[in-house]
Amino acid sequence: MKKIIGLSLAAASLFAYQPDYKQIFLPTPAKMEAVKQVFAKDVRFILDEKVAMLDDNKKEIGTIFEGTQVKLLETKGDLSKVSVAGEVVGDKLAFSKDGEFIYLVSKSAKPEMSFWVKSSSLTSDKDAAFEGVEVFYYDSCTSCHAAHAPSEHALDEWDAYLGAMQMNAKITDEQKDRILRYMQAHSSNGAFK
Repeated sequence: MKKIIGLSLAAASLFAYQPDYKQIFLPTPAKMEAVKQVFAKDVRFILDEKVAMLDDNKKEIGTIFEGTQVKLLETKGDLSKVSVAGEVVGDKLAFSKDGEFIYLVSKSAKPEMSFWVKSSSLTSDKDAAFEGVEVFYYDSCTSCHAAHAPSEHALDEWDAYLGAMQMNAKITDEQKDRILRYMQAHSSNGAFK
């Protein structure tokens, strides 16, 4: 009887143990970081809320906003030359052909642009690039209700939702636009979903 109980307990423990195979196959953080560095060596994100875009003569030609993904071309002193490519809508470059989030305003917006920005306004960490606006969103939009996750709605739905709530949240048009860029970038069909 003791043998049967012992075998039953051993068999039960074998069936009860289910290894987490997902963990076994995930690369270690060190390997992931090495892969990210090789893959995204020249990829950066705009860190500051608004960054002046400068031409080769260091004359301001527009504004690029936080979270926008850029390609780092070169660095000279405290400036970095970056490039973006996307679809021009009026005076704005809105989204790249690959669906990456871009947001800049320039009177001379073109489908492919390169320009200079302050090096200190760039980061290789996408999450850090959106941290400021994410905090602002949750501070502004939770005084009356629970915050909605950006992924709850599609990119084209967020403008109407924010427009309807702007008066209740007591935010300016510029603040609404900032939140809208964040919500659209992280929407269910956004670049950073």
